[in-house]
Amino acid sequence: MGSITHLHERPRPARIVSDEEVLTAAGEVIALGTDAPAVLLVEALVRSGLLAMSIPSDFDGADVSNGLIAQVVTQIGEVQPAAARALVHHFRALELVRNAGSEEQRRSVYVHVQSGERLSCGGVGEHTAHQRYFTDGIGFRLSGALEVASLGAPDWFAVLASSEAKVLSLLLIQRGSTRTELVPGSQPTRYRLDEAHVPADAVLALHEDALPLSQSLGTILHASTILGEKRQRLAADLALWRGGVRPGDRPWDERIGKLQVDIEILAALIDRAATALDLAQVNPTPAGVSDVCRSATALEFAALPAGDRARDGDRLLGQLGRTLLTD
Repeated sequence: MGSITHLHERPRPARIVSDEEVLTAAGEVIALGTDAPAVLLVEALVRSGLLAMSIPSDFDGADVSNGLIAQVVTQIGEVQPAAARALVHHFRALELVRNAGSEEQRRSVYVHVQSGERLSCGGVGEHTAHQRYFTDGIGFRLSGALEVASLGAPDWFAVLASSEAKVLSLLLIQRGSTRTELVPGSQPTRYRLDEAHVPADAVLALHEDALPLSQSLGTILHASTILGEKRQRLAADLALWRGGVRPGDRPWDERIGKLQVDIEILAALIDRAATALDLAQVNPTPAGVSDVCRSATALEFAALPAGDRARDGDRLLGQLGRTLLTD
């Protein structure tokens, strides 16, 4: 696996082995504040060891609970929403790796992440079935352009794509091995890949349930970023109120109350879905995976902005209803 096993030279990140160390490391990132530039956030995240906290214990990882990962994303989202959103992509890619490829391929990816390298997952929340890859010499070629998001330039682009035989796989594309371009004005930063070459050993076959479990984690962590932003907004509104400022048309007691209800609902649903995902990762039975997907769908609905309910709400409600009717 020569294309995956080369490590960039960089300082070795801290090795996290406990929940307490996770919270301490997150606190150090949060302490940088709201105005920290992206380059400092990237350095802090790499140095903290947080990027590797979801690696399974079988591969010398801390394998912390999904609830704790969600808590970290929420806390970072309160001060640095762009960093929190980028972490969603990184951890969703790692969840795909958990259920993809051979043991050797997974171990190689985890070694890279433990050394501080970052992943960015293309098509979060989508099947990306429109992406195709074709035989190209001794490797493969990813057809068409694809946009992926990251905090700063990621080390690896993790892309879901279908083979010529219509088999969905996970492709790992090393930054520098293909042409990329920035998407102007995007937050977090988005990169556009076009016609990337992928070595054969960087194509990981997806195991059963890889896609629904990774999509569920993506939903949980996306909702966690929204929870962090709502908590920040509530704190800001309370500070304005206590400072005597009364802007807006809506009565402030209702405004504050609505934010608090939204926060309580999201926190409870995130906890429920994260616990279900913990159980499914240990014992991925059909019933357990269905429970995760139901919880994640309910959470996705609850996290929708009011303006998106008319467009996406009925679809999610129908999706949730069908899972209940068919079980």
